[in-house]
Amino acid sequence: MKYYILIIFLILSRISLFSQEDESKSTEIKIQRLLFLIEQMYVEEVDMKKVKGDLVIGMYNSLSPSFIYQHDSIFKKFNIRPLEKEDLGIKIKFQKNKIIVDSVLLKSGADIAGLRKNDEIIEVNNNKLDDVFYYSDFNLLTLGEKNSICKIKFKRGVDTSSLNIKRTELINHSILSIPITKSNNNIYEFSIAIKIFDQLYPDSISNALITENGIRYMLEQLDPHSTYISLKDLHDMNAPLKGSFTGVGIRFQIFKDTIMVVQAIPGGPSEKVGLMAGDKIININNEIVAGKGIKNSGVRERLLGEKGTTVEVGIKRGQDDDILDFNIVRDKIPIYSVDASYMVNKNTGYIKLNNFSSTSINEIRKSVIELRDKGMENLILDLQNNGGGYLRTAVDLADELLSGNKKIVSTKGRQFPEKTYNRNNLSLLEKGKIIILVNESSASASEIVSGAVQDWDRGLIVGRRTFGKGLVQKPIDLPDGTQVRITTSKYYTPSGRCIQKPYDNGSVAYRKEKYNRYKSGESFNVDSMKFNENEIFKTLIKQRNVYGGGGIIPDYFIPLDTTGTSPYFSKLVRKGIFNQFALYYVNTNRQELENKYLNFDHFNEKFNIKQAVKDLIKYAENENINFEKNEFDKAENTIKIRLKANIAQDLFDYKKFYQVINELNSALQKSLEIIDDQEAFSKLVQANN
Repeated sequence: MKYYILIIFLILSRISLFSQEDESKSTEIKIQRLLFLIEQMYVEEVDMKKVKGDLVIGMYNSLSPSFIYQHDSIFKKFNIRPLEKEDLGIKIKFQKNKIIVDSVLLKSGADIAGLRKNDEIIEVNNNKLDDVFYYSDFNLLTLGEKNSICKIKFKRGVDTSSLNIKRTELINHSILSIPITKSNNNIYEFSIAIKIFDQLYPDSISNALITENGIRYMLEQLDPHSTYISLKDLHDMNAPLKGSFTGVGIRFQIFKDTIMVVQAIPGGPSEKVGLMAGDKIININNEIVAGKGIKNSGVRERLLGEKGTTVEVGIKRGQDDDILDFNIVRDKIPIYSVDASYMVNKNTGYIKLNNFSSTSINEIRKSVIELRDKGMENLILDLQNNGGGYLRTAVDLADELLSGNKKIVSTKGRQFPEKTYNRNNLSLLEKGKIIILVNESSASASEIVSGAVQDWDRGLIVGRRTFGKGLVQKPIDLPDGTQVRITTSKYYTPSGRCIQKPYDNGSVAYRKEKYNRYKSGESFNVDSMKFNENEIFKTLIKQRNVYGGGGIIPDYFIPLDTTGTSPYFSKLVRKGIFNQFALYYVNTNRQELENKYLNFDHFNEKFNIKQAVKDLIKYAENENINFEKNEFDKAENTIKIRLKANIAQDLFDYKKFYQVINELNSALQKSLEIIDDQEAFSKLVQANN
């Protein structure tokens, strides 16, 4: 039997879509512009007929809350053939990245088996739903032959259960499918489907929303990194890369329905008026926010705003019952990309970079100068979990690490000639040993820097194979102010390696690739890593073998370490106990701690973590996490270091977190051994062919 799904190619002149005439025209112009851009600029040749069809399928996905159940009489009225596959009898909704049962059809297989509204579905036939983002994806998993069994794993409250649900005939109901008809010029008609949806779809339809959903789906079919960005998302995404935003300048955490100030950012407007770490925000602009279940997004909405505008904040400090009122004038607040910078031993410095923003190079240069004053000769640059950022920043950072006139990276695309980025500036880091730390979440700009350093034999790459994100997106504004980022080129390292990993099997398989490394053993054993014999390249100085096929393969492999964890530790992390307790602990004992420990070094050396851990266990029990001694013993050292790091962060500043937690950073610890052993370091950079 066939699925009858909406595969209709868009006739732009008919894109009225239940909206007002002016909105319809605006949508038509937007779609026309986008399709033109794809045809002219995309990195590879594309079938524009398929692209237009994907756009409409994406719109259809956004319209359907699961497939729509209708009485059989509806199908007779419109002469529509229902699907001949059977369903479970449920409608679902997507809620905060969860798949929730919205309703259960009476006397359906799901109803008989006992599935209920608000149950959270987490697996279908042993398939986890981490990568299910569209209703159609869910339907493909649940539809099947009559009387066949579908196994559903679900959560109800805190309990997890499984049900075997028989796909039964739905009495007097059928699953809505839209017929496809052709006009005389062999173009699929759009208007017929629209008319049917207009009459059958139970809810009001937003033209803008379904268009945006259609665009997102269409771009996802091209490649995993071409994206559509709404006006709101555009602002949120750009702020970290621009290196600043406008607001009041605090780091906060929500603790038991109360907004707690973790830090007033130095030099920011909140610090200037006197806000302090430990302050509790009770009201914002005369609106009570304490005890109201406010979320992080709600706090940001109220505190962010235009430069020069004022926000009124009422806070409680310490044990004082009085509310202190502050008028804070919003200003530009810096966002730092250097998370930590310190000496790890007498001659080796450490810098952790969280992204490649417009301010990153200046931050790194400042850190290097400060570290050199403290005796730095060698540098360990930590790019673990750094997902990238600006290409220009990556080129500038590689420029600081290399000497001479060297190629750093090149880009090539169908409509764009090869463009090469070369080193051309004086460098701060031309001399001394360099080690770069990477893992499976190091991507894009991180891979450009790592690839250049490796190809020119400038330093060592330590860790695990990087993500493999080597597609170049060109941001283009659409007529309504939204933006698309279309893949136009690919990144190549100086030796000619393409950084991008394959994505031929679709976006779902692409997203699962990191997980598959874990499953296959690659994350734990270098011997499990598969090399493509056709993707062997040579470094440009010492002619070492390096490998293409996606991502940067390190010179020294560090397995993923799971020995210091346990289910008990995982529960503490998942429920945010470390963060919550550290904030509570510091806020309760702040004066005593500040009097006892004059600075971070003193704290790091002398702090009694044993008593704090005992208090953590009691706190966790009050949050319904029972103490498990065997599991605690297995993860004891990890728990101690993690808690100490969180306390240091709240007591001093967030950068001190890394100075403590890096005791658990196996890549860093191994790098220190290598960099201090000249023989070992030299051996790793010798030819291996």
